[in-house]
Order: sequence, then C-alpha cells, then structure tokens
Amino acid sequence: MLQFTSTLLMFIYASTKNKFVGFISWTTFGVFWLLNLPYYLSISDYFNSALMVAAFSLFTLLGLTILRANDDVFPRLTFIAAISSLIYFTFAETMLGKELIEIVAAQTSILASFLGYEFTVREDLIYYNDKIVQIILACTGIESISLFAGISLGAEGRVVNKLKAFLVSVPVIYVLNLLRNTFIILAYGDSWFGENSFYIAHHVISKLLATVALIIIAMQVFKYLPNFAEDIFKAKDVVVRTWLEKKR
Repeated sequence: MLQFTSTLLMFIYASTKNKFVGFISWTTFGVFWLLNLPYYLSISDYFNSALMVAAFSLFTLLGLTILRANDDVFPRLTFIAAISSLIYFTFAETMLGKELIEIVAAQTSILASFLGYEFTVREDLIYYNDKIVQIILACTGIESISLFAGISLGAEGRVVNKLKAFLVSVPVIYVLNLLRNTFIILAYGDSWFGENSFYIAHHVISKLLATVALIIIAMQVFKYLPNFAEDIFKAKDVVVRTWLEKKR
C-alpha cells in the first residue's frame, strides 16, 4: 500500500507542484525501498542492500530539497518517476508479476537450448544438473525496464526520439536479462567458480556487468532525450546549491 500511496502522491505533486506533497511523496518512496533492506541482507546481497540505503538517502534528500527549493524541474522528473513506479508496482503487486516470471523462466530455457544446454522448467523453477534456481520478479529485469519505460513515456521530446529511447533501452534490457539468467544458471549448475558459483555469478559478475550495461543504455537514452538529461543535471545543481547555501 505504501508504494501506491507514494506513486499517487507523485502524480498529485507533478500536477499541483505543491512542495509539501512533493516532500511526502519522495520520502514515502524512500521509506518503501528501505523496507526491502532486511530481505537483501538475509540473502547476503550486499550490492542491493547498499542500493536500498542509497535510494532511501537520495529520495529523502530530494524530498527535503523540494521542501526548501521547489524548482520547476522537480515536478517534471517526479512525473517520470511516477510513471515508472506505476509500471513496476503493477507487476510487483498483481498477478501480472507471476505471469512475467513464468514467461522469463520459459524464455531463459529456450535461450539455453539455443546455446546447446537443456534446462527443465516448472513454473518459476529452473532445473539444471541437479541444481534448482527459482526465478523471482527481480530476475525479470522489471525494475530497470520500468525505469526506462517511464523515461521514454514521460520525458519531453519528439515522439520519434521517445520511441528510439524506448527501443535502445527496454528490449535491450529484457534480452540482456535473459542472457544474465542463463549465465547464472549455467555457472551454478556446472560449478564454474567452485562451491560459491551462484554467489559469484549472481552477486558479483552479473551485478558488475548489469551496472556497466545500464550506464551505457542511459547514455544512449540521454542522446535521444536531451531535455531529460538537462533536467537531471539541473536537479543535481539545485540540490547541491540548496544544501551548500544552507551550510553557509
């Protein structure tokens, strides 16, 4: 419920530009991500654990900045964030998420077969060499897909450029995620890195490569949607200026 509340408040802030609503929407959004921290710590996913803390800190800072310096750039970026959130939570909180998980599991198996490996799929479980991997929502890439879909739909720009931004991000992320899943299952099933194969493949190598890939994709999206890129840098400048002036 917290996630949909924050998303609704984001849409209201983007429409009304009321700074208190903006503050509440972003801080609530930050709290939602922080609440995921215990789960990531429980599975020793320290990369995502750090990401949850960073997200909470960034979104809270953004909310406080809006309360202090309600620049026009923030409603525009909040509108994009609200679209991305709505897409993500629609999958995360409905049966669509389960459907997506099963589709990704099946397509991961098909990709493995194309590469010469045989996976057995049963709903959200993939079997390979007596090892079992469960595909969860995070394995679908929906977080990154939602982010870039929201940017493509909500950012200012020509329709053709928005379409190009969508094509160089969303389909690419989806395919790369299938490759990621296949790599992790093969590494785990064939013990490519010894007894810690799953951890190394999933938490180290895949995280690093995914970060690099998202940076490259973001640069391409910025190229097609320069107004969005300008808003990002302007928001950064407003945040820095606001809190540096406060210190003085």
